[in-house]
Amino acid sequence: MDRRETGILITTGGVLAAGCFSLFHFVFPYHLFFKEQIQLFLLTADYFISYFENPAWLAAYLGDFLTQFFYLRGGGATVLSIVLLIEWCLIIQILRAFGLMDRRFLQTTLLSFIPILIACYLHTGLSYPLSMSVSVILVLTISLIYTRIDTKWGALAYGVITLPALYTMAGVAFFLFPVLIICYEISQKKIQLLYWLLLVAIAGFFPFMMKRVYLLTTKQAYLYPLKTLKVSHINLNNEKALALASESYFENRKKVYELTDEYNLSNTLATYYTNIALSEQGELPDRLLNYYQPFSEGLFLQVGPESNWVDIFFSSDVFFHLGDMNMAQHLAMLGMIFSPNRRSSRMVKRLAEINIVNNDSAAARKYLRMLDATLFHRKWALAHEKMLTGNVDDYPWLKAKRLQIPTRDTLRLPSDYPASLNILIESNPGNSYALDYLLCFYLLNKDIRSFGETYDRWHKGKVRPSTLYDEALLIKLSTTKAMQKERAAYAISPELIKDFAEYTRIYEQSGADLKQLRERFGKTYWFYYHFAQMEKQ
Repeated sequence: MDRRETGILITTGGVLAAGCFSLFHFVFPYHLFFKEQIQLFLLTADYFISYFENPAWLAAYLGDFLTQFFYLRGGGATVLSIVLLIEWCLIIQILRAFGLMDRRFLQTTLLSFIPILIACYLHTGLSYPLSMSVSVILVLTISLIYTRIDTKWGALAYGVITLPALYTMAGVAFFLFPVLIICYEISQKKIQLLYWLLLVAIAGFFPFMMKRVYLLTTKQAYLYPLKTLKVSHINLNNEKALALASESYFENRKKVYELTDEYNLSNTLATYYTNIALSEQGELPDRLLNYYQPFSEGLFLQVGPESNWVDIFFSSDVFFHLGDMNMAQHLAMLGMIFSPNRRSSRMVKRLAEINIVNNDSAAARKYLRMLDATLFHRKWALAHEKMLTGNVDDYPWLKAKRLQIPTRDTLRLPSDYPASLNILIESNPGNSYALDYLLCFYLLNKDIRSFGETYDRWHKGKVRPSTLYDEALLIKLSTTKAMQKERAAYAISPELIKDFAEYTRIYEQSGADLKQLRERFGKTYWFYYHFAQMEKQ
């Protein structure tokens, strides 16, 4: 290879690395943050040994070790760029061993990009682990060594012995090994049909033979460390929703608030974190209808047999925010169980926080010890360990959370949100987060009767008024044909009453014409009450 070709390869490699970094740092950073959150990598001997319980122990361990660096801003993009650059360099070496680089340099160089582009696409999804790229690198490395063996019998022995070992180290990518050997030998004009059949037979049956050893299903044995063959489609709205979820996790509340206004997504998960952010700012009723609201599903993520694991994973956050620690703990456990790796740094942090709030030192320390054995969560664990022995007055957030804890509890369905919220409010009438969530829950479900009863019991005359609540009250008073004295008790502004009369006039005279009402009244509860319908995601 001459200097010109070397220069082309160096330039090509630089462009490839820069392109990968730009893609994952500027376009899909939050997918990578989330991948770190759904694993918990411990720097302990027992944790390392646990990888031998499944195939692909080396690829899985190295992949998970590198995935923990996704926690850092820019860390995921840097790691992926390096890994994919290494994979590309090995592909170039393999193609050179096949003799393709000498005969068609430019065409072969372009061809080498295809596997990397496919890998980039797959890594933009949540179900494709970094261990798959590590697995491919291991197979390419072992294959490259094969091309360096000069003796026939040495090559035969290396192939037969290495193939089963490669399955235990790399998993599903080991199927690539016999393919590369056959292609290499064809390029060298070595026809060894019996040897090729032997390699194909080993590759085909060895995972099936080992499934009992690893206690896996047949499908799992042939796919590991890949969890599914389903390929995620690139979805920038999902990336934006994960941005809200991750910035909330990083406690960058100002950033969540900014992204909420910037994105304004029609996405249930985005609405969920938007509502939490609004609630934290005390602006939930004031700005609720400025954003997409899929009825009450934007307040509480649905958890049931048909729920996807991502919704289950995030479902505990709102209950922790509101102060229902029992429900938050229950859903955090479910979130960890149903996540792909069944271990999660984010959920372990949440469980530690919950037990610190509950003043359960033994349970809290159990989770903090796990985090203390990590590379990037140790500092967080040490800081929260001090809360167990320190003065609660030194930690305002902890003091506020303990005030939210209900003084009583009862058996209830996880989906019985009004019961959970009523328990919180009855225990602490000053829990404005829970009260606003309950009132907004009824309004989003168009349950004016329950809204009115709750408002009269807990809200009326006690806290500042809200335009949203006043608009809903006007519907309640209109439908019940309330007397003037009853209407006056709510102290609704004359301007709002006038607007309601105008809205009602246009609504009746136009035959409920949506277009005539949208421009002036599109952000009112009256418009939502008459026209809101669930949108398909």
